[in-house]
Amino acid sequence: MSQVKSLYMEQTDTVRHKAVIMRTGMGEVNKKKYRWMQLNETIFHPKGGGQPSDEGTIAGIQVAYVHKIIQDKNRLDHYEILHCFEENQAFPFQEGDQVALCIDGEKRKLHSKLHTAGHLVAEAVKKNYPDLEGYQGNHYPNESFVRFKMLAPSVAYSKEEIKKKVEAEILLWIQEDLPVHVQMSPSGLRLVKMTQDWTPCGGTHLNSLRDLGPVEITDVTFNQKEGTATVKYRMT
Repeated sequence: MSQVKSLYMEQTDTVRHKAVIMRTGMGEVNKKKYRWMQLNETIFHPKGGGQPSDEGTIAGIQVAYVHKIIQDKNRLDHYEILHCFEENQAFPFQEGDQVALCIDGEKRKLHSKLHTAGHLVAEAVKKNYPDLEGYQGNHYPNESFVRFKMLAPSVAYSKEEIKKKVEAEILLWIQEDLPVHVQMSPSGLRLVKMTQDWTPCGGTHLNSLRDLGPVEITDVTFNQKEGTATVKYRMT
């Protein structure tokens, strides 16, 4: 299991918390030098799974980046989280001190909406087009998409038909105000379900689809050489 308790996994709406500093250090993280700290628990979502890291402060100091270190690629529940600061940032505290965590609530809500919408796009496409299998998603603002493998490359798909069917399916689910179910597996991995399927996911989501709002499919592209289809979307 990870040594840090990831509170964002179950408490999406929590934007303030207190935690204890376990370790501090300095070094290269994701190709940039930072001063960093590890906590016993955190509300900061790290960059990963197509979702950007949370923004906010720890002890009033701006966090530059939040990074997850996977310790075992076969066990995604084994990880550490580094809360990174600019390398010239002095730390007026030491290991063992308790510090106040505060994340940008509006940014968190936006990221949660986009990640929730990404799951719905994947499920709506799967329901209407079983030969399109979702395998990758990006939930960054202004560049959100879900990518699918075309299991039947010879099938000719209509972009407009995909757009209309997926938008209509998602709108129906929102109108039904489906709850977003979350459960932890015995291994420590978190599973999320919105319509029918439980999916492993470490991102943040809304608690209910009524808070999502309309989702627009902005484009559908096909790469016949790679055998993939990309469905781009945005919140309206």
